[in-house]
Amino acid sequence: MSVRPVLLTPPGPHGVAAYARAVAAEVRALNPAVRTVTPDALPGLAAGTPLHVHVTDKMWGASPEEATARLTALARRHPLTVTLHDVPQASDGERNRPRRRAFYAAVARAAHAVAVNSTHERSLLAEEDVWHGSVEVVPLPAESPAAVDRPRSDGAVGVLGYFYPGKGHDEALAAAVAAGVERFTVLGRASEGHDADLDAFVRRAADVGVDVEVTGWLDDAEMAARARAVAVPVIAHRHVSASGSLTSWIGWGRRPLAVRNRYVDEMDALRPGTLRAIEPDDLAAAVRESLGDPDATWHGIHPVPVGPADVARAYLGWWAALPAPDAPWVVGNRWDLVAGREPEPPRVSVVVAHYDQPEELARTLAALRAQDHPADRLEIVVADDGSPEAPVVPEGVRLVRQVDRGFRAAAARNLGVSASTGDVLCFLDADTTPEPGYVRALTRLPALLPEAVTVGRRRHADLAGLETEVPVAEAGPERELPEPAWLREEYARTGDLLRADDRSYRFVIGAVSACSRRLFDEVGGFDESYTEYGGEDWEWVHRAWQAGAVLAHVPAAVAWHDGPDWSGRDVDRVREGNRQTLRLTADIPVAGSAGRGLLPAVPDVVVHLAGEHTESATFLCVDSVLAAFPRAVVVLDALPSTPALAADPRVRSGAIPDARVVWRLDRPVLVEDAAGLSERLAALGQGEEGRLAVHAADGAPIGAAVVRRARRRAERWGAPVGFTTGEIVASGVHVLRDEPHLESWVGGWGGVDRWT
Repeated sequence: MSVRPVLLTPPGPHGVAAYARAVAAEVRALNPAVRTVTPDALPGLAAGTPLHVHVTDKMWGASPEEATARLTALARRHPLTVTLHDVPQASDGERNRPRRRAFYAAVARAAHAVAVNSTHERSLLAEEDVWHGSVEVVPLPAESPAAVDRPRSDGAVGVLGYFYPGKGHDEALAAAVAAGVERFTVLGRASEGHDADLDAFVRRAADVGVDVEVTGWLDDAEMAARARAVAVPVIAHRHVSASGSLTSWIGWGRRPLAVRNRYVDEMDALRPGTLRAIEPDDLAAAVRESLGDPDATWHGIHPVPVGPADVARAYLGWWAALPAPDAPWVVGNRWDLVAGREPEPPRVSVVVAHYDQPEELARTLAALRAQDHPADRLEIVVADDGSPEAPVVPEGVRLVRQVDRGFRAAAARNLGVSASTGDVLCFLDADTTPEPGYVRALTRLPALLPEAVTVGRRRHADLAGLETEVPVAEAGPERELPEPAWLREEYARTGDLLRADDRSYRFVIGAVSACSRRLFDEVGGFDESYTEYGGEDWEWVHRAWQAGAVLAHVPAAVAWHDGPDWSGRDVDRVREGNRQTLRLTADIPVAGSAGRGLLPAVPDVVVHLAGEHTESATFLCVDSVLAAFPRAVVVLDALPSTPALAADPRVRSGAIPDARVVWRLDRPVLVEDAAGLSERLAALGQGEEGRLAVHAADGAPIGAAVVRRARRRAERWGAPVGFTTGEIVASGVHVLRDEPHLESWVGGWGGVDRWT
């Protein structure tokens, strides 16, 4: 199998954008069947089309967070292969470094495959804890120099590329001063935001008797001419990921002085003789030697190893060797449609939340080592919520910890996820020990359906004193405690959640759950404001369900909880239950979970009356809609000056809230009886029907309602998939005339013919 991606060719002067265009041109020269696309044409590219993208955070957003949102949204629509540039390292500073790490980690997780330009960068990804998966290395190309006459030397030390602190200008200046050189050329201009730094550099140079020329931006021919005229080319980056300036010097025939680091040594081995690698303390002496031996600053090698065509062939070979990305299955909630299908064993990260339970943790980790899921595709991360003593974990298990600020399971799980690399996330609590087939059974659906959220069967037993290595599948039944009857009954009633609805979040227990990383990243992590026991898992599952998740109970995935269910514990169950209910009531505004009279922060139903209409028709439409749906919000394209409309907080203009249901009205209507329509709107998204075409009593089309689950699915896949569109003729809804008789409506007299 292979991947032939469309190549994204961004415009603009950014070095990574220019490189992306150059690579695309070389690839197409070798294989004209490869297509390219510009960013503004991306909406027209069919969802599911593989795409190759060159990535650095500054090219994709004003902040790492904005860049993350844009790239991960793109990855939800297209299988991405990515080349990462400017990867995070120490020179980013402690303010930006964590944010850049998070960006690159999110992109690597979302991508189908990852490449960089050097083994140095591949090592950086692991050292910075950004990505520990497979990484292809495709070096930056270097042109073979043309046979041109050497120009007369300008006597200057030169540094090529954008100016920014750490680029090596200060080191090169110090070497020039020590070598007695009085001229210095900055070949380029200041990087964005560093004009003041460049001005300060020029002043510092003048203070020590060195005249600095800043060329500013030059076209390719001008830059090549100026670079060939420099007496001593220098590369002295303190920190580097990969260096386009180095390959540029080589392409112009120059042999720069390059201060040694891991990347310079790698390039010296790749293209021997094209650069002179020196120790930092030897730079001044090397500058002095180069002035006395100008020939030493030219390499004269033709051809230079690894040119543009070689890089293009490397990309084509990489893509050809990659497995084709699986076409995602999209279903309403019918996970039974993939019965009989078995995925390739996914890369699974098990995140084990822990607080001060060393014996239970040891038992659970032993059980995870005994899983029948392939060991090389199973990663275990223990997320410790500030235990008094750090837990002891075996070799190969990653431990992450947060300080003890009370119960923070949500934050601990998020921390564990951020330290993991698997494509499927499996959540366990330290006191919940899985049987050998648990991971394989629970992760099957998320591997097949990226939108699946699965919950295993949590059984209960008194495991106190049980030896760590004793199989829990054997010991559990002998020590079993009662299993919650209400949970068993709900799984039976819903067919293991095949018939899930808006309140089925209550049947997904976070301690035995799994989902794809793709869905987790899109929905966002657990809400870290949950700092008391319970509720954080239900809130997350509700968010996932509203985003179009598929819920499934997997009874074959069994894990044993050490101790009784919550109902059997020594707690004030009424008080604790009320506390959790009050919190979730605010966060989950669906019928049966929210209050009955209070208006929720986000409305359940929004009615959008589109277009401009007479003031009287607008008033009557809005009034009748709110009489029928008193907790709804009505959004108008333009809010009229009618005092009654302006005074009601449920009547708004502008942006449409992200409600569970948005019903677009194309014309004003009178809602005389909403019983049938109300039932259909309440059922939207809880079966296969996600959209509803609404007709008035006389059959005239008056608009359509779409549930949030269907909207989010359409955004995710770039098409209205996974749900059907139903129709209803609402016998109690009538199209209004332009000037309905308002007095008869307000006074409660008169027939429908006075308004319609």
